[in-house]
Amino acid sequence: MLGVWVYVLDTFKPLDIEFSKLMELVDKDPLQLFNNYVRDVIEEELGSINNVKAYDVYFDFRRLELLVEYIVKCDLGEISVKLIYSKSPKETLIHYYRYEK
Repeated sequence: MLGVWVYVLDTFKPLDIEFSKLMELVDKDPLQLFNNYVRDVIEEELGSINNVKAYDVYFDFRRLELLVEYIVKCDLGEISVKLIYSKSPKETLIHYYRYEK
């Protein structure tokens, strides 16, 4: 089953966002996507956020996988946060790391 997750500190957390809204914001403004849907989840884990940058977007149409990587500056330092749309978020991470090389 396809779903949306936030991956932070080696943990997957489900998100409630419609696919059409997800695709619209990834295309239009990935930072708005973070602020509207991801920020609250991340602040619960990391505390106060000082800055966020959209780092990379990975989309594989054949597998129906989407991953948006953000770099979040917080009190812990710079943390990678990934928003993932996929049947298997673990597999999507593997595909993304291969794509990144």
